[in-house]
Amino acid sequence: MDLAYWGFRHWPFERTFAADRFFLTPNHEEALARLLFLVEEFRQTGIVMGPTGSGKTFLLKRLQQRAERLGRQVVCSEATGLDGYELISQIAFGCHVPCDPDASAAKIWSCLNAKFAALTLVRQPLVILIDHFDLVEFSCQQTVCRLRQLADSCGLKLTVILATRDRIIPAALLDIVELKIDLVPWSSAEMAQFITTSIALAGSSEILFTDEALRSLHVLTKGIPTNVVALCNLTLLAAMGAEEKLITSELVQAAADELPSRPGDHPAKQRLPARLLEAARS
Repeated sequence: MDLAYWGFRHWPFERTFAADRFFLTPNHEEALARLLFLVEEFRQTGIVMGPTGSGKTFLLKRLQQRAERLGRQVVCSEATGLDGYELISQIAFGCHVPCDPDASAAKIWSCLNAKFAALTLVRQPLVILIDHFDLVEFSCQQTVCRLRQLADSCGLKLTVILATRDRIIPAALLDIVELKIDLVPWSSAEMAQFITTSIALAGSSEILFTDEALRSLHVLTKGIPTNVVALCNLTLLAAMGAEEKLITSELVQAAADELPSRPGDHPAKQRLPARLLEAARS
């Protein structure tokens, strides 16, 4: 990345989580406030729902930071592809349960029961954050219900937050979910603010995207934050290859042609002259 070309101190569009560059829209701020309510009030279970790339993972990381500052012990689980045994093993490890890694499910639950009792004794609330819960096996739903029952039997103040793309709460969890939170894509104004803020934080005071380019970005990405970041990165590279300092709608569309096609992608991706296409690929 040629930072000097744009006058950046760092690359503005990072896909990794950075607390000082986390862009909170009003929707994200409301979602975070509602999640913090669950944590602060020792409520049972909440679900964050939203399409892929809408910011669920970033929001959970932000919640983790805030919960830890509140004195909560926090366990985070990346649950993609896990079954019930793998999920409870991951949670037990996060709780620092002294249990053999190859222990049976019964042994892990027994050790976790002892851990929950110890946390109750010292009045230490526990928060469990489970990301990508829509990508787990069905047995994980029973695992979450059993965690809830175990905490209740021990008197432990436990809050479980699940993140999922699905818009329907699984039937097994209906009785324990107290709050459903929806994340929606960025509006065109929110996306433009994100781009402007990111560029300013990177050290540039220049206007790099025309209004038409921003409109094209929003149409092509549908306001999904992850898609916006990916397309902004490719667009800056395309502009550098074309030796352009101002990003136009044409450059945005040239960069979009380099992204993998997905079902439902916008059909109006116009092909550009070979010179610009080669610049976008270089």
